[in-house]
Order: sequence, then structure tokens, then C-alpha cells
Amino acid sequence: MARRATTIKAAKASAQYFLLLDAGNSLSNEFTTTAEVPVANGGKTAVEILNRLGYDAVALGDLDLHMGRTALQERLAELKGVEMVSANVTDKATGKLLVKPYVVKELGGHRIALIGITAPVKDDPDFAVAPPLDAAREYVGKAKAEADIIILLSNAGAEANKTIAAQVPDIDLIISGGPDQLDQPAQPTPNSLVVQADLSSSGHAGRYIAKLQATFDPSGKLIGQDWQKVELGPSVADDPSIKLWVDSLPKAQPTEPPTAQP
Repeated sequence: MARRATTIKAAKASAQYFLLLDAGNSLSNEFTTTAEVPVANGGKTAVEILNRLGYDAVALGDLDLHMGRTALQERLAELKGVEMVSANVTDKATGKLLVKPYVVKELGGHRIALIGITAPVKDDPDFAVAPPLDAAREYVGKAKAEADIIILLSNAGAEANKTIAAQVPDIDLIISGGPDQLDQPAQPTPNSLVVQADLSSSGHAGRYIAKLQATFDPSGKLIGQDWQKVELGPSVADDPSIKLWVDSLPKAQPTEPPTAQP
């Protein structure tokens, strides 16, 4: 995270217009029995790093839903200036969307809609997740009235996201996350782009970040892109303030498997 902060600050300083986005599963992961720090403290440090790094928008992930209604609502309330979005997660208790389906940012003379898409889940006691393709069709249609650039933040997986881009007109860009690896940008239609920074796994999450320089014409059409995947290895200096915060956190201890009883 300290290296990520350094990379973000450098990119922001060199960019005329800048958005910091994430495709989701930022609060939790599927390895909920590990003693990793965000798991051990119920996602509190995950929220704090999103706040400290200044993310503009983050999709609500299917793995984030594993936290349950109470813990997840507590974490959402702790976000400061970070928009958590999902167009297809509803709370079963109310029948309403759990978070905003999208937000619109004004940047460089454009209005940019950032729509969240959450991967499907099975038999969740608290939440229902509508099919990603259906949600994309509905909310891209709604966002068109408010924005000239449409960006999806989707953890439905690279293959599903390429299908969404191919079948839903007016999507300019999909920031992809989820179960599939996508090493190079995909262009399902001439005017759409799908990119994915990393395929994270327990103990390895966050080791890559990606920089996309996207060029749009005055009407909001994507006309050029330059994609760079950045490994946050030792060659990237630690941001001092983030390193100080990370070093202050309690260190998680590996859990031992239970001893078999005779």
C-alpha cells in the first residue's frame, strides 16, 4: 500500500485529468478463515486505505457481501469521499439497492458516469444480486441521459465483462475484476475497451496497479488509449506517511490448523 500511494501520487501529478478507480472486492476476500489484517479487523483497514489513497469510486464486490449486512453497512458508513457503487445488489430486507448504482463526475468538460456491477452470488441470506448483463443494460440506459462517457466498474469477470461491452451499446470502458485474468486490454467493439489490473489472491492482493491514459473526442468517444500494468515491487519507493500507518497496524498472526483428536 505504501508503494501504491507513491505510484498514485506520481500519476496524479503528471495527469491533466485523473480518476482513481477499483473494480471491487476491496473490503474482503474469499479466504475468510485466514488471519490477514483486513479480515481480522472486519474490513476496517481496507476502508481506511481507500480513504487515505483517495479513491473516486469503487464497485461493491461479491466477496464484500460475505461480511453480512451489519458489518458491511458499518464499513460503508466509514468511507469518506469514496463512492461505493453497485447497480445490481439489493438488500433483501428492504428490496432496495444497497448503494448508489452509479455516480457522475465532471472532468475535462465531460460528464463521466461510473457504474458499479457486482458478480453473482448464490443463496446469500442478506442480499440479492441481479444478473450483471441485465443491470448493465438498465443503468447504462439511465446514465446516458446524464453523461457522455460511460465507465463500468465490474467484478463480474473478464469474460463476462467482454460480453457486456459487446452487447450493451454506449459503454466506453470497463474496469474489470473478478475470477479471470486479462493480461492485455480487450476491445469487444471498435469504441469500447475492457482492462484489468490484476487477478488477486490471498496474500498477493494489491501487488499490481495499472495506469490507463484514455483519450476522448469532444463528443465522449474513446479514440485512443495507453495501458501500463505496474508491479509494486522493491523498485517503487514507499510513501512515508502510508508506510508509517501500515507499520502502526497490529500484525496478523498465521492461524494453525486444528489438532486432530484421537
